[in-house]
Amino acid sequence: MTFNTTRCQEIFRNRFTGPSGTPFADFKSGKAIKGIYVDDSDISLYRIVKNEDIISFYYKALLSFAEGLDSVSRKNYTWATIKLYYSVYFGLRTSLLCRNIVLVRAAKHLYKFKIALGEQYDKPKEMTDHGGTIHTYVDLFQRTDFFCSNPLENQNAYFWLKDCREIVNYKDGVFHDPETTSIWNNIIANINQNGINKVLSLLIDEKERYCFSPEYAILAIPLNRILTVAQEVKNEISEGLNDSQRNWIASILRNNLDPEYISKLLLNSDL
Repeated sequence: MTFNTTRCQEIFRNRFTGPSGTPFADFKSGKAIKGIYVDDSDISLYRIVKNEDIISFYYKALLSFAEGLDSVSRKNYTWATIKLYYSVYFGLRTSLLCRNIVLVRAAKHLYKFKIALGEQYDKPKEMTDHGGTIHTYVDLFQRTDFFCSNPLENQNAYFWLKDCREIVNYKDGVFHDPETTSIWNNIIANINQNGINKVLSLLIDEKERYCFSPEYAILAIPLNRILTVAQEVKNEISEGLNDSQRNWIASILRNNLDPEYISKLLLNSDL
């Protein structure tokens, strides 16, 4: 199977392909990259491609959110849990890139670095893509990030979401659909009473209340987080999604989300 890596991963791979011609082989299969400084050439190359990766990760986050919300409307809560978590994960990758923080992989070794002189290629606290991403973001930005301002059941909110996904995806012996788990009960009751559009608007208007409530956070955090990421992307780059991407996202969201918020997610493009 062939596939295209992210542009930053491609630059990283080429940077650490030595005389053998095999990526990372001359650096102990990636182990020996830790501590190497980011140089002028690295910075120039990463800056050229960074914006492409921002849009790529943002679209992954946005599509995951749209599909998660569509799953909620279809009462497929297992898939909604998984997709909404992925929207947050890809959103964190987007947010990091907007701050010039890159995550790349050399075989079994995950690396993080900032696109700036004097920075080094370093390893996050976890070598998994998901754990490494969350640890990197939380370690760097927890003091200024709204979603890190309060715990959720004695956990950081991003790790709480990750646990929710792992429980329904791996740890639970069955998929409960069309029944669900307790984290969805209050949301479902509220949607049945008021409709999904009104519930989503409420979760946005009163995010301080709902994002840190275990009864609502599984939907409130991804919803408010994707709106935050959209603003970050808009502030960082001039180019946005292409027409095909915008139209596809709009077609999924328009039955569930207020047009004002859809417009924001599409970076204020015309619907």
